[in-house]
Amino acid sequence: MRCIPTALCLGVLLLTAPSVSAAGDVQYVVGTSEETDPSGLLESHQHITEVAFQDYNMAMRDLMVGNIDFFLTTHSIAADPATSENTPGLSIVGMVEEIESYVPVVRPDSQTVIGSMELLDAMNAALGELISSNSLSATYMTWFIGESEMDASSFEGSIGEWPTPTEGGVLHSIIDNQREMVACMYDRESPMSWQDASAQMNGYEAEVAQMMANRMGAHYGAQITFRGHDSGGEFEAIEDLKRGDTCDFIMASITPQKAMSKGLMGGIPYHIEGYVLMASEESPTLQSAQHLFLSADEDEGSEFDQRWIAIAFLSAFIAYQLVRRQ
Repeated sequence: MRCIPTALCLGVLLLTAPSVSAAGDVQYVVGTSEETDPSGLLESHQHITEVAFQDYNMAMRDLMVGNIDFFLTTHSIAADPATSENTPGLSIVGMVEEIESYVPVVRPDSQTVIGSMELLDAMNAALGELISSNSLSATYMTWFIGESEMDASSFEGSIGEWPTPTEGGVLHSIIDNQREMVACMYDRESPMSWQDASAQMNGYEAEVAQMMANRMGAHYGAQITFRGHDSGGEFEAIEDLKRGDTCDFIMASITPQKAMSKGLMGGIPYHIEGYVLMASEESPTLQSAQHLFLSADEDEGSEFDQRWIAIAFLSAFIAYQLVRRQ
């Protein structure tokens, strides 16, 4: 019977013992840089100390040598391989907050333009298949560091059926006449898009556009090629599309809000931009980027549940001993 009082004492100790949380009393030191403004994400968390840097290069160097625990910056900075060439050992923990998304953009249908919305629906259907098959994620990782935040379940309601082309319309002309999709783009000098010496557009956006053309060609039984047209800038790309004599759509990091404000129509996202958390080999271990923001009180509940599991095992042990003795 001595084991039963011992087990009861252990149960009492488990209940009265203070819980240990993932964040606990640890003070995290998180760097930010002047190129971005994520300070609002950190201000309300007393267990996080912010260190502001003049630029992201300084912050990433301090992160690499362990002077700060983490670096909070934008995806475009963190995921660009060129920015981390001189700072090996850095990785992206995950996205903290979504800022915006980039979509293919077309002109709306009108009395003079038909089939443009059919083109958008076809591109949406193609993108939906690329996301669902993880082809988009695989392409993303050839251009960027880390993993894509794209999730097919987030866009299921926006992905419709493949449209039937209207004769004389934009989509019909691409399939039956031109057999070419032309996108207005511009050189952003980044993995998103860049122009080589032969004036050809390269990068993630160009490759995604080519993949959409391939999917559309497979569905409609046509050989559809893609060509990127360098408009020179965002404003020029929008004007080129509105004019209608240069390209069929825009693939140039345009948000759906920007498209709507210019009287254009955006499809489903092919890229999500936001604030991400970077870590080094010296950084504390986090289960996810969101765990950085959990205080000791917020995380206590999950640890308390684990103590109850231990108590349940002790209770079962006591019951077993009583039954065996009887």
